[in-house]
Amino acid sequence: MEVINVEIDPSTLLGDYATAFVNECYRNAPELVDRLKLTAEEVVSYSEYLAYQRVLCVHSKCEDYRKLKSLWIPVWIQYNLAMIGKVIMYDRGLTILPQMKEVALKFDQAYAISEKIAYFKDYVQLVHDAMPRSEFGDKDVMSTAVIAGYVRAEHRVEHVASTYVTAFMNMKLREEAAMQVLYRVQYDDLEFIRAALISGGGLF
Repeated sequence: MEVINVEIDPSTLLGDYATAFVNECYRNAPELVDRLKLTAEEVVSYSEYLAYQRVLCVHSKCEDYRKLKSLWIPVWIQYNLAMIGKVIMYDRGLTILPQMKEVALKFDQAYAISEKIAYFKDYVQLVHDAMPRSEFGDKDVMSTAVIAGYVRAEHRVEHVASTYVTAFMNMKLREEAAMQVLYRVQYDDLEFIRAALISGGGLF
């Protein structure tokens, strides 16, 4: 089995999402946003923390899983987390694994942001006790990557949403020079996907 490491770095599009998320909260409940002082920076840090914890869980290194069950998670973020995981492609002799650099946020800080977000559960789509449990991820998402500004796939994906998750999580091949030859199917570029995600309005 050849191991392909996919590096997750959601910093590219996460800021746009976080700003849109806070704006949606403000549109529905401006007095709550003013009182709680929920910021886009907090949503970014919180989402990165969740992604990092998900990667730790995939590698059986998550020490906070029971605590993670107490967190409120925006549905779009949870959908992305559920797609991330280990994938074994027996027919191609490949194992695909997610990797991510450690984040600074600790559980207590993440919990405080989660409690702020929970106040908006009647205004935006949130889920509770929803941290993915399986170590396995989605085959289509995990076999796509951002290469030279475009989402490219190892095989044709069943649904375009898979490429949106790849772009949103900015998933790149750690061994890009060696492995990009496998990623022959090209989809949209990051700017097109950014516009489609944020203007679609269905993320909240």
